Amino acid sequence: MIKNKILICIFVTFFAMSANAKDDFPYYGKLDPEPKIVIKVFSSLTCPHCADFHLNVMPKLLEKYVLSEKVLIKLMDFPLDLSGLKAAQIQKCLPLETQKSYLDEIYKTQPQWTTAKTLKELESNIEKITSKLGLQGKDFQDCLKNKKNEDAVLQSRIKAQSKYEIDSTPTLIINEKKFKGSTKELEKYIDKLL
Repeated sequence: MIKNKILICIFVTFFAMSANAKDDFPYYGKLDPEPKIVIKVFSSLTCPHCADFHLNVMPKLLEKYVLSEKVLIKLMDFPLDLSGLKAAQIQKCLPLETQKSYLDEIYKTQPQWTTAKTLKELESNIEKITSKLGLQGKDFQDCLKNKKNEDAVLQSRIKAQSKYEIDSTPTLIINEKKFKGSTKELEKYIDKLL
């Protein structure tokens, strides 16, 4: 029941949102000077393939390329359903550095929190995660009501779909080009660009 409601939200929000929505995303690496390679990872927080990428592939990329300041990785919003939208909206209420810890926990516990049958249960499941990071109670409830953050997440998705023709997650945009290979080919692709 929760899934597929996002399409309605996207179209309603598309017409209602402001042009200057919040567009800051958590990232790994240095912004200045910008490295030779910038990877944007478009993910839905409910996507099992995104969880696998975040937990198993990205640590290797961080060690091999980000620590040596060759690559910058930006973690972008692309919710596929209402649960993903709510989780991404709540992420925006956390400081950028804390958002990384939030994403780690969201992906590690994805099989548990995504089993919610109602929106209220989903919100409760996510608050269990954010309470460890200092977002709970009234602050958490205020975050849920924050339409600016919800609009920012939806705007990110709409722009990405339009600009990059994203049709699944995770999708990697490397130096503004859609990477079409498998994760096994990713390091070879990055090495060629260096």
